[in-house]
Order: sequence, then C-alpha cells, then structure tokens
Amino acid sequence: MKKSLLALDLPLFQENVKRFRETLGELARPGEPGATILPVTKYLDRDNSRTLLEAGFGPLGENRSDQLMQKTDPGQDPDCWHFIGRLQRNKISVVAPRICMLHSLDSERLAASLDAWVEDHLVSPLAVLVQVNIASETRKAGIDPVLAPELILNWVSRFRSLRFEGLMTMPPDLSAEQCRPVFRQLRLLRDSIRDQLSSAAASSFSHLSMGMSGDWQVAAEEGATWIRIGRALFLPPGLED
Repeated sequence: MKKSLLALDLPLFQENVKRFRETLGELARPGEPGATILPVTKYLDRDNSRTLLEAGFGPLGENRSDQLMQKTDPGQDPDCWHFIGRLQRNKISVVAPRICMLHSLDSERLAASLDAWVEDHLVSPLAVLVQVNIASETRKAGIDPVLAPELILNWVSRFRSLRFEGLMTMPPDLSAEQCRPVFRQLRLLRDSIRDQLSSAAASSFSHLSMGMSGDWQVAAEEGATWIRIGRALFLPPGLED
C-alpha cells in the first residue's frame, strides 16, 4: 500500500536532526568522522523537499526515479541529491543528471551503461557506491560479497567516468543488533578493497551507506558514513513507526 505524503514541520525536522547528530557524534568510531544524515524524501512533495534544500539540509536522498523527476530538474541542483533506490538502465538519462551520488550500483551491466552515459553527457565523473548483498538474500539486489573485491577492482580500472567512493548494503529485516554483523562485514569488506586500490582511488573509497530509521545507531557504531533516514526525521519521537 502506498504511504501518504507527510506535511513538513520544519522546526520539528530541525530538532530531530539536531537530536540525531548529537547521538551520531557520540557513536562515531575512534579516529573516524562518523555518519552524516541523508534525509530521505519519499514522504515529501516537491515544495517541501525544496524547503529543506533552501534551509541547508541537503543533500537529500530519493529512491524512485519518477519522484526524483518531480522534485528537481536536470542540472538544476545535482549536488543536492543522492539516488538510493534501484536504478534501471532505461532510467539512467533521467537520474544521472539530477544527482551527485548513486548509492545502488548493483551490477556490471549497470556500471557499463552508466559509465558510457556519463562519459557522453556529463563533465565530471559521477560518484557511486557499490551495493553489496552481504546477507545473500535472494529478494535483494547487490553483488556477492565474495566476488566484490575482484569485481570492484576491475570496475575501478575500466569505468573511468565513475568515481567509486565505497559500499552500500540493505540489511535483513531483523532487529538492529542482529544486523550488526552485516554492517561490520561491509566495513571490513570496504577496508579490504581499499587496501588493494591505488593510492588515488583508495583516497576516495571511504563511504559506507548503511543504516536506516530502525538500525541507524548500530550502523553508526560499525562505521557508517551515510545513514538513510526517512520518517523518523519528520515525525515526533516515538511516532515514526
């Protein structure tokens, strides 16, 4: 069932962001920068999404290409948007010029098609995160974690119009604590791949997009750099479920 859009209460949103940021600062791993909140706009319309951008809360995350089309225009403000949903190859021309980062690069076919389109149409490389199916769930997208190092090292050398900046995962539908091993494995996988990259490529391969409203604290403890938060930012504490 389609969930209803929410009316933006900006002061409440600001207070929720402040609360999240304070906790994230406490949860950051020693010596690491900690997680940045990526507000997810699936529950907002265009006007409310743009209100957040005007208030300085970008970048924002969107998970549907049709919604991204409604909320922005090609080249208007791509630095303000990340795409976090599954990207179909026939939607590359719609999504790529509207974003600064793709969180869900999940196959070689998509990487090749995206690289070719970006090379032909954009000036700068597009930042991407590779989606890894850490828990090997049949109904979720993402590359096999066992094959990930070899694949990603190959992609980095071949697809020069993409800038590989780390990994993303969607954890199983379990309790936050039960998801901890998934988040930890993603961090260890990132570290292993980074150690095998050239110094130039390794310097940008730092991100971990993991953690949502139900498990963000555990994800932050395990080294998330982007946490994807939706309803919990727009509703009073305790009412986000």
